[in-house]
Amino acid sequence: MCGFAGIYEYGRTEGAVTSELVRRMRDTVAHRGPDGEGEFVAEDRRVGLGHQRLAIVDLVGGAQPMFGAQGECLVFNGEIYNYPRLRRDLERDGARFVTSCDTEVILHLYARHGLACVEHLNGMFAFALWDPSEQRMLLARDHIGEKPLYWADRDGRIVFGSEIKALLEHPAFQAEVNDAVLPAFLTNLVSPSPSTLYRGIFKLSPGTMAVCDADGVRVTRFWDVFRPRAWDHPVGREASVKVRDLLQTSLDDRLMSDVPVGVLLSGGLDSTTLVALLQGRAQGLATFSVGFEGRPDIDERAEAQRVAAHFGTDHHEVTIGESDALKFLPGLVHHQDEPLADPVCIPLNFVCRLARANGIKVVLAGEGADELFWGYPQYQRVLERWRYIRTILALPPWLRSQVPRMVRASRHPYARELLDGVATGRPLPAHLPLGLSRFDQREILRNDHGLDVMGWRPSNHGEAGERPLERFVFDTQEYEFGLRLPELLLMRIDRFSMANGVEARVPFLDPDLVNYVYRLPLDQKLRADQTKIVLRRAVADIVPPWVLNRRKQGFGAPVVDWLGTRFGEIFRMVITSESMRRYFATDALLRALDENRRLSRKSSLWPVLNFALWHRHWIEGESLDPLLERLASPSGRE
Repeated sequence: MCGFAGIYEYGRTEGAVTSELVRRMRDTVAHRGPDGEGEFVAEDRRVGLGHQRLAIVDLVGGAQPMFGAQGECLVFNGEIYNYPRLRRDLERDGARFVTSCDTEVILHLYARHGLACVEHLNGMFAFALWDPSEQRMLLARDHIGEKPLYWADRDGRIVFGSEIKALLEHPAFQAEVNDAVLPAFLTNLVSPSPSTLYRGIFKLSPGTMAVCDADGVRVTRFWDVFRPRAWDHPVGREASVKVRDLLQTSLDDRLMSDVPVGVLLSGGLDSTTLVALLQGRAQGLATFSVGFEGRPDIDERAEAQRVAAHFGTDHHEVTIGESDALKFLPGLVHHQDEPLADPVCIPLNFVCRLARANGIKVVLAGEGADELFWGYPQYQRVLERWRYIRTILALPPWLRSQVPRMVRASRHPYARELLDGVATGRPLPAHLPLGLSRFDQREILRNDHGLDVMGWRPSNHGEAGERPLERFVFDTQEYEFGLRLPELLLMRIDRFSMANGVEARVPFLDPDLVNYVYRLPLDQKLRADQTKIVLRRAVADIVPPWVLNRRKQGFGAPVVDWLGTRFGEIFRMVITSESMRRYFATDALLRALDENRRLSRKSSLWPVLNFALWHRHWIEGESLDPLLERLASPSGRE
């Protein structure tokens, strides 16, 4: 796992790239790769690539940038899990390798297949490959979006990197707010791909690649799990057997490492499955948990301890409180680059820090299982209400349009938003909106300019022909795998594992496993009384019954409690600044804070606070330390 940055001045005859500039950009992501560094600047100074390395495979021979036989230059972040097989096939066809590192496989694949090299890769990856013979730069992001890649194009120059902060070191790019994305950010807790909250800076979407040559930048998709929107129907026990085989293969692949591997363990079904599948290898396996004292509803340490004792792992845990979170606040905003308004970022940072402190550089995590196997209570709630939704959908359109008016948006904004979706004939996906409803946004935003509040559309927008429940299921899966999972959940674990020099791997998101489970019919995954049906069947012989039957417990942070104390004081300090009055009706926000009145839910203030802190640090260029100092002083707490 690594970090990189680069420049290609494709529209200029005289280059201005310097080693100093490349190093400055590269050094902003030094935390992603503390084990080594390197840079390359082309003779004509039109191309520069910088790399920071976290050594996981081939600790000695994997230095980057890495060069191909024809002068190709590659910087790479991630792991290619099928590289042993790819290497054998390439060697059989005459390729000669000089390292045992998976990075070199990409160079040989490119020499053999050109731009189609990405279609052969199975792993988590983002990379930039410069081809001097074709005078083109290839950028690519993995199938699911586990690894990030940001880019900007201006005045004949493309600048890119693993994190946005690298791009901001280039003098041609300034940190400016992309106002048009603010409503979608408040809805989704993150900016939808390919946009970011920075004007002119984009993120490469999952399963896409960008090619930059003399004609500019072109982005194309090399993998699409969304189409066709059709089910596969396995026979008998076929699905559970297939899931078990694919998951075991995925886990085995993700043990590829020349350093120790651990597991982030909550004690729930997903993380316990990972430990159970390791079987004999679990003895002495390092496992890590995080919790909050006094909050049993979000503290899973007791369950994690029970699982660790059952399998004999070497278990470690950390407890955090509001003071720990406050001290980490500047680091939270720094490492996010743009707001990821999910409170889970905080415990993730501390549990990954715990892993690194215990000598573990690679951890396995259960991300993606709930989305893939339909494990959230929200899914069950929609299914329980579906007969009512179906009744409304069966009404004539003119009558259906009147139903939402029976619910006052000021009192029940999320119910109203759900019914508005039903009234259109297309219910919103589960989990949308994640953050503020559009009714809340009308109350707190100075001007939404009629912008896109949702920031998402299904792949078959405008098409007809699907039954209502089938359409809802596919819409939900597309929202999860197209926006929420890659841009929020996977980015939070990427940011805060890498902030601590740790690589996180997610076995439930192997592309082969995703391709198979994604199209299993709903009844293989969810009933009103049970979630993750096919996964439970697949691992029933190795996961203890008390885990299989355990009710799902949420993973989060007690930000609602914190907003009532010192985080609330910070909220008041930042939201009343002149810069925030440009965006928000601050009086409405302060009433919500002071009167303990829900906008829709109290946690809706958290994305607003995240935006305000991001703006102060990244847009206004101010340190957040004075806020904490004011909070600590007697006068600042009056």
